[in-house]
Amino acid sequence: MEKCSKILARGIISAICLLFFANGALADPAQKIPGPAYKDLRPQKQPFDPDRIPDPFLSYLVQRGQQAKARAEDEKQKQLDAEEKMKKEKQAAAEKLKELLIVRTELQKLALSQLTLTAIVQAEDMTWAMVRDPKGRGFVLKKGTPIGTKGGVVHRIVRNEKKVIIKEPYLENELVIKYKDVEIKLPDQVYE
Repeated sequence: MEKCSKILARGIISAICLLFFANGALADPAQKIPGPAYKDLRPQKQPFDPDRIPDPFLSYLVQRGQQAKARAEDEKQKQLDAEEKMKKEKQAAAEKLKELLIVRTELQKLALSQLTLTAIVQAEDMTWAMVRDPKGRGFVLKKGTPIGTKGGVVHRIVRNEKKVIIKEPYLENELVIKYKDVEIKLPDQVYE
């Protein structure tokens, strides 16, 4: 009985080995065998850098002076970078203002002081106004109409107060474009 179990155990071991080797023989030889998994987990070695090692013979005071000098140079560089950035922002703001001042319509060739508000008309959902230039030509205004030599745009037409509010751009601190309100009021008597 003992002999029988030994023969049976050897047969099973032989069958397992045969399956293992047969499986290896059937595998694709071009297939790359994966490497051990622990290699990916190793940290990469940093190359030796002698500049990172402090000089043991250098005085503490000299080393401290070198660090202070390096910090001062870094601060100076940061200040120069900030000044350069500020200069670029100022140029961009000036260019944007210049673009807003480009004359595209006949109304933009006339100063606001040359225009006279002659009428305000209100429909159900829209309000219009009419201005006249010194030659007597009339222009219709609505919200968003460019007007004046300073790049103004009609912001609101207020019928109750008989005025047109225009937003004109200007540079604040040479850096930010802001808008100021300018009003054109309807005269008490309109002359014909």
